[in-house]
Amino acid sequence: MKLGIDAREIQDGVYTGIGRSLYNFIKYFLSQNNDDQLVLFSSKKLRLGPNKRFKNIVIPGNIIILWDQVALPMAINQEQIDIFYSPYYKVPLNAKCIVVSAILDLMYIIYEKYKNNLNFFSESYYKHFGKLYADRSDIILTCSEYSKKDIINIFSVDPEKIKVIPLSVSDIYKTENESGKISAAKAKYGIEGRYIYYIGNFKHHKNVENLIIAFRKILPKFKDLKLVLAGPKTHLYQQYLSLIHVLSIQDSVIFTGKILPEDEPHLLYNGAEVFVFPSLYEGFGIPPIEAMACGTPVISSNLTSLPEVISSAGILVDPFNTDDLAAAISSILSNNSLKDVLIEKGFKLAKKFSQENVSKQYYEFFKKLLRNKDN
Repeated sequence: MKLGIDAREIQDGVYTGIGRSLYNFIKYFLSQNNDDQLVLFSSKKLRLGPNKRFKNIVIPGNIIILWDQVALPMAINQEQIDIFYSPYYKVPLNAKCIVVSAILDLMYIIYEKYKNNLNFFSESYYKHFGKLYADRSDIILTCSEYSKKDIINIFSVDPEKIKVIPLSVSDIYKTENESGKISAAKAKYGIEGRYIYYIGNFKHHKNVENLIIAFRKILPKFKDLKLVLAGPKTHLYQQYLSLIHVLSIQDSVIFTGKILPEDEPHLLYNGAEVFVFPSLYEGFGIPPIEAMACGTPVISSNLTSLPEVISSAGILVDPFNTDDLAAAISSILSNNSLKDVLIEKGFKLAKKFSQENVSKQYYEFFKKLLRNKDN
């Protein structure tokens, strides 16, 4: 098998959920003892060590549409790729091979807050080209049954053309046995004592505002508790700063900024009493599974794909109801037996999404796809 991949997602480093899953799969692919070959296409040289089983083809160019639809398919055809995989919804329309795309969610044309902000051109682009790319794809990969239903409804895709493979959790997310490392990580960000943890961006659908309000409601009972919000200080960050001042809880809320891979992101998960993920829309939602892999109990929204992914391994609540959110947080902080049950369930669920298991699913899927073509 000669597999080609659009690897631009990792050319500047492995920072996103898509990038982590892609990087994990590449490592798994290269660990297999066979003659399969991997060709990684990028616009910058990849920071991967030498390996005789993969080739990095760098295609210069800053005009994305020309890169996607002219330079990339030319390179794919020249390399005589068997299967080309795009970790995005867009694909090279003129590639002469099996084409597999990935649509993790359709948030920007489904979620009302974002959909209403699209101008006519942007909405038309997403719908027209999204449909065009979906039709050209021989197979569409997605990460949840929830997203599969959205893809079918929006793009009128044959359900048989869609394959569900979950996202993977990197092996860096694990329990930390050296308490000194956790203490050092907390000290770095000025965290003292017990804390609730959230990591992600501060876009509207992440619903961090309701987490802050719920936190304020439990503070009288847990006076020394902190709320730690990790993520880049963009989007609604200033609005949340204003909110914590209005609520007079500025001494109890800590914004860490972006947590980079070299900061050992598993440490703040490990130190937390509970991880809270009140998102209003997710195609999958990887942070709750990362938290579970680190032995931290999880409270999550009960919307979109999250009940499917988290199941009974976390407490699911209505993210619009701050009283329910506050009650769920309080129950974990007050009940060690409940906490222990959630931790144990979380460990079991996280294993299902390990990078080894999920990467193996991807690999076997590509192998089967090529076998079916040859037959």
